[in-house]
Amino acid sequence: MIRRRITHEIRLGLVTTQVLWIMLGISATIAAMLPTVAIAADSTATDTTQNTTNPEDQIILEATQNKGSAWSLGLGVAISEPGYIGVSSQVTPLPLVFYHDGRFFLAGVSVGYVPFNGRHYSFAILAKPRINRLSASESSQLAGIQSRKWSIDGGGRFSFFGDWGRLDAGVYTDLLHRNNGLEADLGYQYPIRMTGWTLSPGIGLAWYNSPLTNYYYGVSQAEVVSGRPAYSPGRATNPYLALNLQVPMGTHWQFLGGVKYLHFARSIQDSPIVDRADTLTVFLAVSYRFETH
Repeated sequence: MIRRRITHEIRLGLVTTQVLWIMLGISATIAAMLPTVAIAADSTATDTTQNTTNPEDQIILEATQNKGSAWSLGLGVAISEPGYIGVSSQVTPLPLVFYHDGRFFLAGVSVGYVPFNGRHYSFAILAKPRINRLSASESSQLAGIQSRKWSIDGGGRFSFFGDWGRLDAGVYTDLLHRNNGLEADLGYQYPIRMTGWTLSPGIGLAWYNSPLTNYYYGVSQAEVVSGRPAYSPGRATNPYLALNLQVPMGTHWQFLGGVKYLHFARSIQDSPIVDRADTLTVFLAVSYRFETH
C-alpha cells in the first residue's frame, strides 16, 4: 500500500510537471507568433486594480463598472483524476459564454449578478456547475454503487484585489438538491503579467459539509459488499494549489489553461471508494471576444 501510494505521488508529480511545461510551451509559441502586446504596461488604459486578464474576471469587472454589453464565446475541456477506485480519468466538455448587461453576467460556465462593489472589492451572487460525478460502469470495483450526479451550486463570493493579488471567499449550496451539500472556498492568487500573457499561481482551502462528502464519497448500507463497508466521511477541509494561464492570440482570440491540485482530507481518503489522496484537474480552452459598439 505504501509503495503504491509513493508510486502514485511520483506519477502525479511528473504529470503535473509535464502539464505545466506544455502550458508554458504553448504560451511561448503563441506569444512568439503575435505582435508584442504589453498588457500590464499601460496602467492608464484601463482599471487594473483587479489585476486580471481572465475573461471571466474581465466580464465581472465590466459588470461592476456598468459598461456596455460585451460577448465572448469559447469551448473548453476539463480532464480530471476524480480519485475513485479504478477510475483513471474523467473528461468533461464545457461550452463557455462571456456576456454582461449592466451588473448581470454570464462568465464562462457561471451566471450571476454584482449587487455592489468598490475599487478594491466586489460581491457577486452566482450559480455554477459542480462537475463531480460517478457511475458504477466506470470501474468493476464500483459494482453496486449508485450513481452520483453533477449539480449546480449557487451562492455568494466576496473578492478583494489590488497590487498584492486577489483573495476570494465564497459559500455555495446545491441548488438542484442532488447532494444537498455546502461548500466554503477561500483562495488567493497572484497574477504574474508578462508581455502578451498572464500566469496566475494560487493556493486555497475548500471546506465540504457532511451531506456533500457523504454523497460523493460515502457508502450507504445498500452499497455494502465484501471489502466495501458502509462509510460516512463527514466534514472535510481540502487544501489546493492552482495555476492558471491566459494567452491572447491576436485581437479577439484567447487561450486559457489551468491546473488544480486538491489534496483530500483524511476523511475522504479513508473512503472505501477512494484509492488516492488527491485529485488533479487540467482545464484547456479557447475563447473569442466579439466587437462591442
